[in-house]
Amino acid sequence: MKKSKIFLLIVLLLLLFNTSKCQTLPQHLPYGYTIKSKVARVIDGDTFVLADSQHVRMLGVNTPEIERLGKPAEAFADSAFHFIRALLLGKFVKLTFDEKTYDMFGRLLAYVWLIDLSGKDSLFIQADLLKTGLCRISHYPKGKRYYDLFYNLRRTARKNHLGIWSND
Repeated sequence: MKKSKIFLLIVLLLLLFNTSKCQTLPQHLPYGYTIKSKVARVIDGDTFVLADSQHVRMLGVNTPEIERLGKPAEAFADSAFHFIRALLLGKFVKLTFDEKTYDMFGRLLAYVWLIDLSGKDSLFIQADLLKTGLCRISHYPKGKRYYDLFYNLRRTARKNHLGIWSND
């Protein structure tokens, strides 16, 4: 009982700390606003942490959930985690935003591009996740900028029985 209270207190403090650090940006950013930063840590297939400790939740996609709090991992969760970890860990990314900047947990909501050595966008991460069948499309309010592309990539992954669509 005492351990669960301590755990809950730690989680609440982390959420408060993370939310207060993320207040450096307004709740709504102008169209085309970007941030470039280095990825310090990958949490799961659709969430990672920047070098400045801000948590980022990728817009438009939802990967299977990893093992957490005694709940077993969903199928392909480890594949999505390792895929994103190999792509992003220690690398520079460009983040772009839709209408809403943060989710209810204080995470930045962003579309993510890997930046190559010359500083140019080299890979649209959400598109690569969908193309390999390692995620589903997730809808966020007003987040429709890339959905035509997302639906086409999902359709192809399903047709080719890739990743989470391999059992269809």
